[in-house]
Amino acid sequence: MAPLKVLIVGGGVAGPALAFWLSRIGANITLIERSQQMRASGQQVDIRAQGVAMMKKMGIEAAVRAACVHEPGAQIIDLKGRAHAFFPATQTGTGKQSFTSEYEIMRGDLVRILYKLTEGRPNVQHLFNTTVDSFTQDDESDPNGKVHVSFRDGRKEDFDLVVGADGAGSKTRRIMLGPDAPEPRHPLGGYIGYFSIRSTPADSDRATFCPLPGPRVARIIGTRKDCPELTRVYMILLGKDPAIDAAYKSGDLAELKKAWADMYQGGGWECDRFMDALRHASEADDLYCSPFEEVRLPEGSWSKGRAVLIGDAAHCQTAGGLGSTWGLIGAYVLAGEIATLYEKDKSLPTAAVVQAARTYEEKFRPAATATHGGSEGFSHLFPRSSIGIWILLLLARLAAYFRIDQKFGMFGDTWEWPLPEYPALERAQTED
Repeated sequence: MAPLKVLIVGGGVAGPALAFWLSRIGANITLIERSQQMRASGQQVDIRAQGVAMMKKMGIEAAVRAACVHEPGAQIIDLKGRAHAFFPATQTGTGKQSFTSEYEIMRGDLVRILYKLTEGRPNVQHLFNTTVDSFTQDDESDPNGKVHVSFRDGRKEDFDLVVGADGAGSKTRRIMLGPDAPEPRHPLGGYIGYFSIRSTPADSDRATFCPLPGPRVARIIGTRKDCPELTRVYMILLGKDPAIDAAYKSGDLAELKKAWADMYQGGGWECDRFMDALRHASEADDLYCSPFEEVRLPEGSWSKGRAVLIGDAAHCQTAGGLGSTWGLIGAYVLAGEIATLYEKDKSLPTAAVVQAARTYEEKFRPAATATHGGSEGFSHLFPRSSIGIWILLLLARLAAYFRIDQKFGMFGDTWEWPLPEYPALERAQTED
């Protein structure tokens, strides 16, 4: 019986994680990425909550720890650079995680670790500069049905399963749901942007955030430092700004730089230094920005037949703190459901993937969307006036003094959702 044949679209976190698990059950995997090479770029991400147990299951804890950013914690400062609150990271391997996770890692390092899990495996093929143009499916009732995929370069190939792991703007999702499906991306108001600059000795190794006063929108400027040479600048804009909106829609780097620099120039603290670098320094060419948004799909629409969505394509929440964690876990749950059914009867791949995709959503949706829908108008909660910022700093100081972050943690104890166990995957891992 021919092994399961799977196409995974997207080489971020969720896609390579799924390739790892499905390769263990003997599936033939084609993992495609539209970029010319591995997208090992991006800023700091973290692994939290059930993601820690997931990382250990995958056997990558040592690699993640070796690549971790050694950030001592997070601080909130005022316009003169004075720290008002400091929340230290938990570094003991036990207990609740603070605002800085015990497992802070650059996105690119995490992607490289995940790719290495399947490098050299004869049943996993990594293809770059490759995109899907369209696909169609045979009827679900056909036990030998396939997904018929047309690639942008003109090639055509059939698969038992197509997985969209291609982010919040997923093209796979658009093809799967059809042209008449409502737009699932819901704006929450505002943007987050980040870029790199040359560091100075005065740049803190703490995650540092400074709220800025302004008449129209709430603004926060921040820094994180993962290496001695560079400081990463974070810009959080809460509210609507026509110039940023237009620049983002244009996709033009120069226009984006100008819009962000105009918004933050003269804002206080180190804003002028940061914005000068954004306008003129080559290091800032890695500027990336994204609107705050959620992907909200109706129940039952994470999959359609032999096509299924994972990661941000299914349930994105921009800067929600759990994107990488849910990317790892969603891949595991989908693979576990497939492995469980496929192990029982390898002669019916369609039945296995169709039912597994549905069960994956039923099990994982409650966790992945637990915080969805509660962020409408959240930009109004952040102060724009000097007195509002003074109150925010006072509250932050009290929270730090009473160790609120240590008492309640971040995410780890807020879900009662249990990480499923899949003996079929465990057996495959043992036999590998």
